[in-house]
Amino acid sequence: MLLVAGMAAGCAIIQLIGAYLRYLPFEAGLSPENRRRFWRYLFLWMPVAVLLYFVYFSQAGLDVATYKRVNYLGPWPFLAISLYVIRNEGPRHVFMVGMQTLWFLLLHTMSGSLILALLPNVAAGTERIPYQTAGYIFFFLLTLPIANPMFRTILPPTRFFQERPLGWYFALLPLGLCVAPIVTLIDRPLMYTWTDRISRFFLLFWVFIIYRYASLMGRRAEDIYRQEHTHQILTQQLQGLQDHAALLESRAEDVRRARHDLRHYNRLLATLLDAGETAKAREIIDAQEQEILAPPLQEYCKSPIVNAALTVYIRQAKDAGAKIVCKVRLDEPERPLDGDNDLAILLSNVIENAVIASCKQPEGEREIRLSLQYIAPQYVLSLENRYDAPVVFGADGLPTTSAEGHGIGMVSLDAFRKKYGADIVFEQEDGWVRLMIYWVTA
Repeated sequence: MLLVAGMAAGCAIIQLIGAYLRYLPFEAGLSPENRRRFWRYLFLWMPVAVLLYFVYFSQAGLDVATYKRVNYLGPWPFLAISLYVIRNEGPRHVFMVGMQTLWFLLLHTMSGSLILALLPNVAAGTERIPYQTAGYIFFFLLTLPIANPMFRTILPPTRFFQERPLGWYFALLPLGLCVAPIVTLIDRPLMYTWTDRISRFFLLFWVFIIYRYASLMGRRAEDIYRQEHTHQILTQQLQGLQDHAALLESRAEDVRRARHDLRHYNRLLATLLDAGETAKAREIIDAQEQEILAPPLQEYCKSPIVNAALTVYIRQAKDAGAKIVCKVRLDEPERPLDGDNDLAILLSNVIENAVIASCKQPEGEREIRLSLQYIAPQYVLSLENRYDAPVVFGADGLPTTSAEGHGIGMVSLDAFRKKYGADIVFEQEDGWVRLMIYWVTA
């Protein structure tokens, strides 16, 4: 009876392990409430599963056939919990079932190989089952430092599953590869020869090779798509800056013309007053007052496109309640203008990132400092903003984020670095995030 109870608990633990491995790649995208719900349902089901297995083993007997039935049919309620909590992820769930089943086969093969090596005289029937179960749990704990990070990142890029029916083909690949060995094991004993075990290891090896190849090709396709998408966004951003620069130039021209015509307005006004046409004189005064009261244009430099970028995003910073200090020196006569479009896009993205970070600071603690200098043939850009939360930096030294819809600024910055051979230093210290960029014109 004690053996039956132990085997019922052991089988439930093996199935809980499988549910845990299938859960890992989804964990980061789940809300805290869904994470709690997932584990609450699992631990509510666990004692029920143990009781059901205990009753089944007690009634049907504990042997290889009943042990395999419990291992093959028992995981379905655990999978149903995953499907209920982690919804609208059908292809990914199917893919994870296949990958977790392959890991299940690997751990059982390792367990059986250890028993075959250390206890070759153990029978292939009931006597062997407890050793097989204990070995599985032992090897799971032993390989957990490998399995945990591997299963967290095992899902291929999202686009693999978005294209139908191609997404389903890939989702079914690992499950299809492990169906054949699973079916052949249904009516066989637990004791297999070394030839059987070596062939299973080879199967798992080639599954891994195929998966890695497909995954790398998928990530390459994902990178190409992301680069094309980023290029489209940056092109649209540049077009917007060019349009804004044209509007600023048009407005500046209107103001210059109004000021140039001030003497003409005054003479016309005097003539109308002398003639007693006060209504028309009032219309001219009102029109002139509108021109005079128009907010003065802030000119940071002579380059229209760079000035437009600075005007738009510095205004955005001020609207966000950030104190901003801006020092720009770009108006040397010999300064080349052929890189101004790239410079405008760079400024737009890094200032916008600083504004977004500043908005996460309490009011009164939002501050941005910008310095852009050109001393032939060198450019130096310095941008600082207050930000108290820790910043995670990637291997390239640039901040990273997993938030959907973010990251364009860093892509733009990295593209600028590669194109101009710029030196970039990103750091965080004493509640300030500092960006320094240095590059030399040809």
